[in-house]
Amino acid sequence: MTGMGYALIFSVFLPLIASPFTYLLGRRSWKYGAALSHASCLIPFLIILYHATAIMDGKRLYEAYGWIPAFGLNLSFMLDSLSYPFALLISLMGFLASVYSHRYMEHESRLEVYYPLLQIFQTGMMGVVLSWNLFMLYIFWEIMLIPSYFLIAYWGTGNPRLIGFKYFLFTHAGALCMLLGIAWLNSIFGSMDMSLLLGSVPRAYEIHRTSLLGIAALVFVGAAVKMAVFPFHTWLPDAHAEAPTPISVLLSGVMIKTGVYAFARLLLGLMPAAVSEMSAWLMPLAVVTMLWGGIMALVQNDVKRLLAYSSISQMGYILFGLSSLAPMGVSGGLFHVLNHGFAKGLLFMGAGALIHSVKERDLSRLGGLAPRMPVTAMTMLVAGLSIAGTPPLGGFASEWMIFSGAFASGKALLASVAILATAITAAYYLRMVRAVFFLESRHEGAKEAPASMVFPMGVLLLLVILFGFANAPILSIIVSAVKSWIGM
Repeated sequence: MTGMGYALIFSVFLPLIASPFTYLLGRRSWKYGAALSHASCLIPFLIILYHATAIMDGKRLYEAYGWIPAFGLNLSFMLDSLSYPFALLISLMGFLASVYSHRYMEHESRLEVYYPLLQIFQTGMMGVVLSWNLFMLYIFWEIMLIPSYFLIAYWGTGNPRLIGFKYFLFTHAGALCMLLGIAWLNSIFGSMDMSLLLGSVPRAYEIHRTSLLGIAALVFVGAAVKMAVFPFHTWLPDAHAEAPTPISVLLSGVMIKTGVYAFARLLLGLMPAAVSEMSAWLMPLAVVTMLWGGIMALVQNDVKRLLAYSSISQMGYILFGLSSLAPMGVSGGLFHVLNHGFAKGLLFMGAGALIHSVKERDLSRLGGLAPRMPVTAMTMLVAGLSIAGTPPLGGFASEWMIFSGAFASGKALLASVAILATAITAAYYLRMVRAVFFLESRHEGAKEAPASMVFPMGVLLLLVILFGFANAPILSIIVSAVKSWIGM
């Protein structure tokens, strides 16, 4: 374990510290505020990327700062092989969403407030995956919620106030379940520091089995609400579909992955025996989530609602891999966090390009856009095929690992049913691509999205393709997490 100056605390708090200056600059011109937002979101990504070699070498970066010594609370951060993929995803997608917002949101009002909220949102997500103290993890979990609520409620479409309130109620209720689990854990072991809990919780499982199963159930509910696992999913289609598109990118591509992180860090990391006992119903629940989200996506006519239900289905894939407890399956689930995050972010950006260009998102009113929007057509096709598990794209690699892990854990029947979900996924994405980009042309004046929107789409397209071929570096980090950190 090594200390690296102030890199981690800087990565977490830079967007937050910059947000008041973004607001002040934005009052003079929203473009000045936007530029500061882009920079403050880019720097954490560069810091995380810089430390890739150290993480691949098996090092862990740790920073601790005094906070409330009387209660044994420190402001501590850890970048290790488990948190690294999540931090990479959050920091990159935060930057790309900020850049994408530049043209997509230019006609909206109060942009001097929009960009600071986006920065605070990124701080919350980064804090969750880098915190090494469970109390601070909860604080950042709630920090995530506040700006995302306002971003949905004040810049969303449809009935944004009601949708934002529903989103707030669901996710806050899940957060309170997680807080109760953390408080219960602290009452037993007298600490919320991960370093101490790692050494005591797994060894004390048999002594405190009943209590730890209760704690595991509470933490799971908190994570499952954030992941939108069935039946905790009903907030997601409205929130993700009606949020402004750059925020949909972060909600569906990034924020729901913090629930995956909580599951991996707190359940697999601290209470693997509890997950083993719970897996008998976790894996069927994951399959139901896959199929329910896929079937609902198949009957949607709104592009963004289709993508939102697809995210529910894909969270089922990830939960299926993690709850298999097989090293291959857990590794595949963690790898799918990245593959789904990049591909789903790309799909929502493509949907935003449609809305920006033709002001339409209903499949029945679109068609024939491929010649006029070739970049958007190509990116949405490739991203959809990746999520559907088409070789040799990134999604195929992670889904193959997930299903292999399920077979290895003796769940052949469940794995066979789960594989059927990939056919449903292919069906709704091909239906969407056909309806939007082929058939009869309905929008003769349509044109490709502006360069500042195409650039983030191009970056994500490259990653979706590369993760199917050149995934060894990131997979080595993930496999290291599974073997050494999760303890399998």
